[in-house]
Amino acid sequence: MPRITHLLLLAPICLALATARPAQASEHYTVRWGDTLTWIAEAHGMSLQRLAKANGLDPYGVLVEGTVLRIPGHHPTVTHQTVLRSHHGHRITVQWGDTLSGIAARYGTTFTHLAEMNGLDPGGVLLAGSTLIVPGHRSAPSPALAPSSSSSAFDAERSIDHWSAHYGVDPHLARAVGWMESGYHTGVVSSVGAWGVMQIMPDTWRFVETLIGHPVARTPNGNVRIGVAYLHHLLGEFGGSERLALAAYYQGPAGVRRYGVLPASQLYIADVLALKSRM
Repeated sequence: MPRITHLLLLAPICLALATARPAQASEHYTVRWGDTLTWIAEAHGMSLQRLAKANGLDPYGVLVEGTVLRIPGHHPTVTHQTVLRSHHGHRITVQWGDTLSGIAARYGTTFTHLAEMNGLDPGGVLLAGSTLIVPGHRSAPSPALAPSSSSSAFDAERSIDHWSAHYGVDPHLARAVGWMESGYHTGVVSSVGAWGVMQIMPDTWRFVETLIGHPVARTPNGNVRIGVAYLHHLLGEFGGSERLALAAYYQGPAGVRRYGVLPASQLYIADVLALKSRM
């Protein structure tokens, strides 16, 4: 998706942040790389809407590093560790070779949610021996690695396979993108407004509708269709290169042409291609 704020492999929890008094207790907060408005609002004990309104921001817009936010009212000191404890779950120790996306898949969540649960910084390395807060239980075999239940209201894998055949996209690649983006969760909405299994931005949806030639219903199946059609378009635009197409899906095709494959995109590509071999 053309949004570089949706990042992939993230750094381990910084122990110093778990005990130090951060900027959250003051009347202003300077946005750091990887912060989301949702996390900042939660850390200050207020709603996302209230914090956004106090700063004249779109609650689901892009949050720029270095922005100084006004924190309305007086709030007690809050640390990253306090935020971690606010989520139900338990701790695990990262093993050699683990990735945030792989751990998210095992526990039935998404890497973006897992990152927010742990207050992690983007662009770093997930170190063996560090600890993570994960949801309360390990999920059953994921639909990415096992047949989907026929009782499911929406079968994401079947939808992906259908549209992959329709558009001539490798279904293993499309499945990997869907799992990487959302864990096949139809209701996921990112902090920048991307939603659904394939995490489609509104502008991307409209663009792909022009490629298809007619409107596509805002349904889970429609979301998959848009995502697979967009992936097909990017593969064509970048000469069939899966690596460049994935980079464009993540950071936007204009960004790839102008800046090349960014470091965060390289991590995304590596994880998607690793998932592809298992799907």
